[in-house]
Amino acid sequence: MVAVNPAVPIHSIPELIAYAKANPGQLNFASSGIGSTLHVAGELFKMMTGVNIVHVPYRGGGPALVDLMSGRVQLMFDNLPTSLPFIKEGKIRPLAVTTTARS
Repeated sequence: MVAVNPAVPIHSIPELIAYAKANPGQLNFASSGIGSTLHVAGELFKMMTGVNIVHVPYRGGGPALVDLMSGRVQLMFDNLPTSLPFIKEGKIRPLAVTTTARS
């Protein structure tokens, strides 16, 4: 799934793409490490949409989520079960899931 820090003025994937294209290199996306499935998901998103967002690798999903919630990074591709408690608390805002069915 794709989530943003609530302070970021983005509420949908089309808004994310438009914002990233209007502000190239200004959005950072966290992943659980270089070459992780979450990193690859972000790189695939970049290729498919033509946006310039900056990858920030972490040593695991926990530290990446902490920085997403604090605003150090603005965006994250993550697994839904990991992010769900923080979504319910309003600490991160989900934009979409990367599956064919709604979660």
